[in-house]
Amino acid sequence: MAIVDAHVRVRHPCPYCDLSERFPQSLLLLWCDNRRDTFLVSSPDPGELRRLTASMRRAFRARVLLADGPNALLELPEFEWASPPSVTGLARRGGVWVLPPVVYADGRETYRLVAPTRERLGRLLRRVRRLGEVEILSLSGRTGLESVRDFPTASVHFFEGLSERQTRALVAAHDGGLLEIPARSRWEEVARREGLSRSTFGEHLRKAQLRLLENSYALLRARALTVREPPVVLPALGPPERAPKEPDRPSAPAARRAGSARRT
Repeated sequence: MAIVDAHVRVRHPCPYCDLSERFPQSLLLLWCDNRRDTFLVSSPDPGELRRLTASMRRAFRARVLLADGPNALLELPEFEWASPPSVTGLARRGGVWVLPPVVYADGRETYRLVAPTRERLGRLLRRVRRLGEVEILSLSGRTGLESVRDFPTASVHFFEGLSERQTRALVAAHDGGLLEIPARSRWEEVARREGLSRSTFGEHLRKAQLRLLENSYALLRARALTVREPPVVLPALGPPERAPKEPDRPSAPAARRAGSARRT
């Protein structure tokens, strides 16, 4: 069976998108079993994670099932809304499969979509564009379901496993221009401002870069195997236009009277 495999990012009116925009450091992964929504939320900032979970309890009657360091698992009982239409609902009605989890970050939601044909996927994307902007991150035709089996649909949080010292080394290297070509400053100067030797600073920086790569490797590998062009951004279409209302047709007696009046 030939299928179409796509990663699509959407920005549209949605309570969950609005929530992720309010908490920009956090990552939200959503699973739904048609009765309740389950979120795994992660944040490198403990204070933001507390505020995020508190907001979900107030707004969605969420219940914290498990809290573990920078992560929390929450359940939302029977939560859904009638308007605006959800992307998952449109996909279900259009015969396109959404592979969980849905990823929410920075006011956008990212979907892994599997469709039997490009035409069916295209119809879904046109419907979604009535709601907001669509960005096609990857699009590939497959001859089987190996990609569904082998490539994950979500990654760990990009900051997972970064130590405070490694994070500071990354920020210092960026702010000091060490990552630019050519570099704007010397390694020794940036390391000295951090109170470290050049070799120690370099070790923290390399470990931080490796950690970021490992955290995003699965998605990077999937992208490298499927994407040959930059992402395609499709602007929102807006609501469908209404057909112009046809003028009322006069009844037969009225038409005869009007014709008689014109003849006279």
